[in-house]
Amino acid sequence: MDKDDDTYRLGNKRLYQVVARRIARIIEAHADDPDWHLPSERELAEELQISRPSVREAVIALEMRGLVEVRGRAGIVVLPQKNPQISFDAINTDIGPGPFELLQARMAVESSAAAIAAQRATSYDIMQLEECISRMQHESEATLLNEKSDRDFHMTIANMTGNAIIVSIVEALWAQRDASRMWKKIHEHIHAQHVRPLWIGDHHAIVAALKLRNADAAYKAMARHINNVSDELMQADERWRFAEIEG
Repeated sequence: MDKDDDTYRLGNKRLYQVVARRIARIIEAHADDPDWHLPSERELAEELQISRPSVREAVIALEMRGLVEVRGRAGIVVLPQKNPQISFDAINTDIGPGPFELLQARMAVESSAAAIAAQRATSYDIMQLEECISRMQHESEATLLNEKSDRDFHMTIANMTGNAIIVSIVEALWAQRDASRMWKKIHEHIHAQHVRPLWIGDHHAIVAALKLRNADAAYKAMARHINNVSDELMQADERWRFAEIEG
């Protein structure tokens, strides 16, 4: 399995389900060794030859199943199980797309949508987008879950393409994000005051490219923003884990 290929599937299972199952087998194989500790996410990624985001999603799935808990510098701690035999059926129960899987899909669709929108942008469209950014700057939620202004911004760009299929795909991706328990789990440690300036700057860059009707610049600005979101999901979670024991 190529660790850079996060589109890999085994049958109808999502990648994180396959990875979670493999990690669970590693745990089960060392169940009788009291001195054994589960490797770090980085080490698991190397051992399983997959990407860090894929391991992160698998660990979140295992946390949600009560099999492991991430405790700061202690790393991934295996929790005591009432039943010594781990239920693989429970691990493979689909709990929706992983957050990085969603972001990968958004990267593919929304970057292309921005490029198309750049060729069709009107003054009214730009005004709508700038209004969304203005509202973002005044939102006061402690976290960035389900921000309406952010969603409105991205849906406005989708609508600017004039392509109903693109609009429906973008709408479906955001609906999956809002309904995802995994997204909420990993997202709960991101705080608005830390990332808001960066992400608002990203949105301004997207609008600037659209104003210039520069399709390539719009594509790159959108891709950069979604990549920044992905990076923050990784880094913020790690910062929280270290702060948990330092504080």
